[in-house]
Amino acid sequence: MMTRKSSDEFPRGRPLDVVRAMRDQANNTDRRLLLAAAQAGDERAFRELVGPYRHALEVHCYRMLGSAHEAEDLAQETLLRAWRALDRFEPRAQLQTWLYRIATNACLDELERRPRRPEPVDPFPDIGPDETSAPTYDPAARYAIREGMELALLRAIQELPGRQRAVLIFRDVLGWTAPEVADLLESTVTSVNSALQRARATIDRQLPRAPSTPAFAAPDERELLGRYVDAFERDDVDGLVALLREDATLRMPPQPSVIGAVQIARFFRDVAGGGHISNFVLTPIRANGRPAVAIHRRTEDRGLVPHGITVLEIENGEFVAIEAFIDPGLPARFGVPADVRGGRSP
Repeated sequence: MMTRKSSDEFPRGRPLDVVRAMRDQANNTDRRLLLAAAQAGDERAFRELVGPYRHALEVHCYRMLGSAHEAEDLAQETLLRAWRALDRFEPRAQLQTWLYRIATNACLDELERRPRRPEPVDPFPDIGPDETSAPTYDPAARYAIREGMELALLRAIQELPGRQRAVLIFRDVLGWTAPEVADLLESTVTSVNSALQRARATIDRQLPRAPSTPAFAAPDERELLGRYVDAFERDDVDGLVALLREDATLRMPPQPSVIGAVQIARFFRDVAGGGHISNFVLTPIRANGRPAVAIHRRTEDRGLVPHGITVLEIENGEFVAIEAFIDPGLPARFGVPADVRGGRSP
């Protein structure tokens, strides 16, 4: 026979508040049960426990390292380290913070093995704005209201020593407070604030203008991107020039940049496209909070081979910057098959 719970066992408040409190209480109970099962050796329970954090950890590793491929590997390494050390995790601690600590240490270990020179930054598939990984938000953070995935910002971060990268990312991108970062790095608030000050000075030198806030697939953006793809399909060089701001820049590290709308269109046609920009087939995607296209190149027998992706920056209805990443492995990483036969909506 079921007994009625006393009113003291349920949270007081408005009906919606009560429902939310009961749901949170149930979620906490589920997590405690999963943790207990995982600590007893249940791998399935462990995967379910850490699953909600996997993407956030991969993004964190990407911000630290600038490499999507290495970020995937380091996120997996983080979970392996967590599994091996799970018996030492205290249930009263925040699982999220513990996982971030492991991920950050794994990234710092990787940076110690790297040469001292900054590594190139590659693009990262965009799934839309998602900063649920931040447990708190500090209004002093510079980039916490954005997604913190701007290529210019990430390139500047790669100029920083490892611990300064971690401090800047947690404070200015994820919006963690100084005491939280100090606890995660097993440091002091004074040390964290000092590292943040030095990191910000470097970022300001590398990035004098703050990145504009990307709009996530706004209707006018989709229309402009469609016209960009259409210009390539129709071999319309003049139409492409019309979409580019007069002083637009095409960046292709480590190659020299191409500056100017006419010069960019000429490069696409004469150099990259072998005389016809229609030799490229473009598929709309999103990368690093920006509109982008996956590129396949036509072969002599009219087949298609993967070529790379470009990330596009829009201001006031014009393309002002094109970031080109020539790597045949990139389209597949962004979910575009090798035998693509047409564009798709971002």
